[in-house]
Amino acid sequence: MKTCPNCGSKMDVDVNFCTNCGTDIRNVPVDSTMNSQEVKPEPEQPVMQTRREQKLANQSETNNSVQNNSVQPNQPVQQTSNIQQPAFDSEAVKAHAANMWQWFVTSWKHPFADQNGERWYGWVTLLVEDFLIGLGLFIGEQRATGAVDSMLGNSNLMSGSANFTFGTVIEIILFLALAEAAWILAAHLTYKVIYGKSKDFLELTNHVVQTSNLSAIFIVVYFVFMALMGPAGIVISTIMLWLAAIFFSMALTVVVLGDQNPIHDKFYGYFLFIALQFITGVILFLIIGGTIFSQIGSSIPGL
Repeated sequence: MKTCPNCGSKMDVDVNFCTNCGTDIRNVPVDSTMNSQEVKPEPEQPVMQTRREQKLANQSETNNSVQNNSVQPNQPVQQTSNIQQPAFDSEAVKAHAANMWQWFVTSWKHPFADQNGERWYGWVTLLVEDFLIGLGLFIGEQRATGAVDSMLGNSNLMSGSANFTFGTVIEIILFLALAEAAWILAAHLTYKVIYGKSKDFLELTNHVVQTSNLSAIFIVVYFVFMALMGPAGIVISTIMLWLAAIFFSMALTVVVLGDQNPIHDKFYGYFLFIALQFITGVILFLIIGGTIFSQIGSSIPGL
């Protein structure tokens, strides 16, 4: 290498003029120490050594991965099977039950207050109540028929039970559910006529049911008297059923007329609501109700 005397730049031996400043360096002596350092192939050794170390490291990682796969071959399959088999979430069920119970308690304290509950609370409550009504009638009929048979001393007298079967219970539940749906739909249409706006059907059902949730207590008392006392509890059971029906009708009326800022007169809107209730009630009675009530009357002694 040559060192430029003007700027100090390093040039190759065969360069005659400095490429940095243009100085003539033909007579500049060659730097022997730099040349001797260039001849030594020192940089090659660490590069080759680094490549060998990297190759050995890659081989070690490959061996470790093979060993891990051979030791635990079933671990990914086990994790996949755990994902595909979700466990029963009992905590979620308990949370829903607690929330629904709180919904009941609040509705008993403040029937007409707005509540944030699940959309299915109302219809689940109505269906459970309908089931208790039908099952209570079935149990009461069986106990009444058994009491009459024991008094007459004729264990083969089962005409009443033949008329009132568990299929009749299903018909009663269906009739009650259809009647409730028809009357809530009438309230839905009347609300839209009076206020010029409509509520969601399930939310309206929740509002009606929470307003009449004292009916749930009456129906439970009715079922207990029918199941435990039979004919002796028929009077109390009948009173409880009438109270439940009255409270449900009152809830429909309050929900239809309870809001403010109507665009049509509430009196004529309520008249429309009563007319729709009457029409749907007559239609349901002609289709299924008459048959059910005749079966109940012919099955229970004394009716």
